[in-house]
Amino acid sequence: MTVAASRRAAAGRARPPAQRLLTAAEELFGELSYRRTTVARICARAGMATGSFYAHFGSKAEVFAAVVRQLNADLRKAMAAAIEQAGDSQRDLERACFGAFFDMLSQRPWMDRIVRESEFIDPGLYREYYEHLARGYARGVRRAQLAGDVDARYDPEVIAYIYTGIGNFVGMRWADWTGGQVPQDVRDDLLEVLRRGLPPPQPRDVS
Repeated sequence: MTVAASRRAAAGRARPPAQRLLTAAEELFGELSYRRTTVARICARAGMATGSFYAHFGSKAEVFAAVVRQLNADLRKAMAAAIEQAGDSQRDLERACFGAFFDMLSQRPWMDRIVRESEFIDPGLYREYYEHLARGYARGVRRAQLAGDVDARYDPEVIAYIYTGIGNFVGMRWADWTGGQVPQDVRDDLLEVLRRGLPPPQPRDVS
């Protein structure tokens, strides 16, 4: 084992046991799926005895739910931090939020796979994940409407779910499927479409 690997392993062991189990479970659920992941595998990845698992989680289903909720909390925290550094316009806020999501997805490319699988493992958990995100988005849209940055005719919740769908599928295509980053030109195109919409070209005046 290299010195760097030894340091990473030591840092991992220094974390609280529940967090070590959560991290190991997240990685394995993403790599193997829920069905193929076992409590024994989670404990082996975390470097803990299998019996220690039940001091923190009651079952594999319980740690899976904790992983999904942790992903949601981490994403909302990353977006909040990005917003603090962004400008005040809606375009700046959109760029910050999409950027935070795409950056997190490049670091944890399995996150959307885990969330998608939760629809079949625990449909209520799946719905909870997206409702938490959409509520935050909708509040931001409403503030932008009051500031005159977004057309107030639109339902903020509709726009929130549009953001959610766009982010999920762009991230899946350019980060999850390729294991890389969402390229900057793709991000720019996404934001430009949000800014302008898709109006038909205006006929040229030939008079």
